[in-house]
Amino acid sequence: MLINFNDRHAITVSGINNCPGKAICDGDLVLFTMKKTIYLLVLVLSMGIYTGCGKENTEIQNSRMEEQTTPENSENDEIHLEDGLKIDFTRDYSEDIKEDVDDVVADSTSLQEELTNMEKVTQKYTPLAEAAQTQGEMNVAAQWLYTIWDTELNNLWGRLSSSADRQTKEKLLAEQRNWIDLKEEVTLLNIGSREESGSMYPLLQDSYLEEITKNRAYVLARELAKIKGEDFAMPEVSAKYGTFVDDQGTGDIYSSLLTRQNWEGKDEAVISIYRQGEMEGSFVDNGNGELNFTSEDGSVKGMIKIDGWNGASFKVTEIYGESPFSAGEEFEFPFVL
Repeated sequence: MLINFNDRHAITVSGINNCPGKAICDGDLVLFTMKKTIYLLVLVLSMGIYTGCGKENTEIQNSRMEEQTTPENSENDEIHLEDGLKIDFTRDYSEDIKEDVDDVVADSTSLQEELTNMEKVTQKYTPLAEAAQTQGEMNVAAQWLYTIWDTELNNLWGRLSSSADRQTKEKLLAEQRNWIDLKEEVTLLNIGSREESGSMYPLLQDSYLEEITKNRAYVLARELAKIKGEDFAMPEVSAKYGTFVDDQGTGDIYSSLLTRQNWEGKDEAVISIYRQGEMEGSFVDNGNGELNFTSEDGSVKGMIKIDGWNGASFKVTEIYGESPFSAGEEFEFPFVL
């Protein structure tokens, strides 16, 4: 049974046709925190808009439809994608991306190699982001980069579905459905509402979705590797930034922990505990995934511990004044986005 997990909660980005399989409930699993690269992408591309304002740039206009080629990757010469990419922000690249993902799957000798080679597909479509000159074009480019990992995720599930025994399949199906249901809440938690971000929202949204969908693809690839008897190493995750939740085995967020770098470059954390409350604050990195947390009002101090793909925890160490929390309380966030 092949299940397209993204048929639920489909989203539409203004100006282009929504790709089949695009889902949001969500936004390298981001790993919700929002990865630093999302901020950098937004800042760099935005600078491109500002520096270009008021200039006549006929070269850029004339190059929109020119053919651009992606750099060769000597390490993966055996993977042959369609050469070149026509930069066209009105084009539907869905079938092109599907063909490229299928080629990578067919030409890779292991799941580890497949996930590594997927980066070559991303490299092929990155010129879209590099050529984008308007916010609308940036939004379109971000959607197609997300589509790459969305397509790979569904491809992996198709193979898992046909290979896993009934018990394993039911377990993975429940986990996948929970992940889908969590996406929308986690995306909102990380990037805020559409009203807050304005025209930049699709860029932020799809960049985040790309990150967590890539993470989820690695999780499914690991499970498929177990079934096939292959060795598979998960990529390292940040010991400082991430989105971690306690969903209590459901598709709803009961408690959450978000550690990130804000727009000003400062480290901050948002901790929400079921039936107790939410607090924001800053943290100091002690190394090895240990972060000293202090709430904004200074009333709560504690230790955040990030344990890679195993999730994170928060232990309250000090309380000053009235607080819904007590010293010594510890909370677990086992689900990594």
